[in-house]
Amino acid sequence: MKLLVTGGTGFIGSHLAEHALRANHEVSVLGLTELPEEKSNVDLLEKLGAKIYPGSVTDQNLCDQAMDGITHVYHLAVAMREGGESDEYFERINLAGTERLLEAATARGVKRFVYCSTIGIFGHRFDSVANEESPLSPGNIYERTKVAAENLVLRYGSEKDLPVVILRPADVYGPRDHRLLKLFKAINKGRFPLFGDGSGRRHMVYIDDVVSAFELSCESNDAIGKSLIIAGPEVCTLRHLINEIQQATHQKSFGFKLPLKPMLVLSAIVEDVCRKFKLDPPIYRRRMDFYHSNCAFDISRAKDTLKWTPKVSLTKGINLTLSAYKKDNLL
Repeated sequence: MKLLVTGGTGFIGSHLAEHALRANHEVSVLGLTELPEEKSNVDLLEKLGAKIYPGSVTDQNLCDQAMDGITHVYHLAVAMREGGESDEYFERINLAGTERLLEAATARGVKRFVYCSTIGIFGHRFDSVANEESPLSPGNIYERTKVAAENLVLRYGSEKDLPVVILRPADVYGPRDHRLLKLFKAINKGRFPLFGDGSGRRHMVYIDDVVSAFELSCESNDAIGKSLIIAGPEVCTLRHLINEIQQATHQKSFGFKLPLKPMLVLSAIVEDVCRKFKLDPPIYRRRMDFYHSNCAFDISRAKDTLKWTPKVSLTKGINLTLSAYKKDNLL
């Protein structure tokens, strides 16, 4: 397999590239290299033999170069957590960038194009357990462009005979995840601010289980043309997640509680003002979703289609993640 991982300098992408390299596949990585964690991931992957293409999927020439000789694609490059950016910014990366790669993959006869979507397209607050047939409810431009990109991928699959698979991972965590690192650090110092009561459900999935789902997506013909939810073996609440990290870090107190509603209002105001002045907001609506999301997912289709089962429990995953943070001197 000659694999291209876009967004391969990020958390999930670097793990996918590392796993493929250790399995003796040829791996090319297209991704940004500006952040310290991205540079660290590049160093790791280069040592393992990856060919790095630093840059964005908005660069047509770079995409064409990176796609040469490729047989399989994991497409993860995305504009995701940027607050205050215009809709055009997300459309340029998440839609135009995806179509650029689809065109290149079609022209080169790529054997499998695996697109990384998100469970966020179902919305963040519902009482039921969602599956692939549940109604979509994208709440922001990031999620709307992910829905549109999914449709693009499926269209290329049906009209251009490109073998495509769409995976919709839940909240992915594990070593090298700098998003959850903030939560670990705050709880470890007893300074985590919990807005609300933390009773909302969330569905975590450990990085190794996500990697195995991507790998099986390249092997399963039953998966072609399908969209599959990838989530962990158990649902938890935010309060349960905090408790697991407390136990792992041996902290008696996680921090303090604050009311949620004022922060929701404040985050919206700050985001709108910062967007007007083209500033990067310190808080914004999507960041506050962490505190008041309530969702759970049925992974039966992924189990049946891929013959895949998530193996890492939340307790084990939290402890593995903590050990990795300590080993990397991040905590």
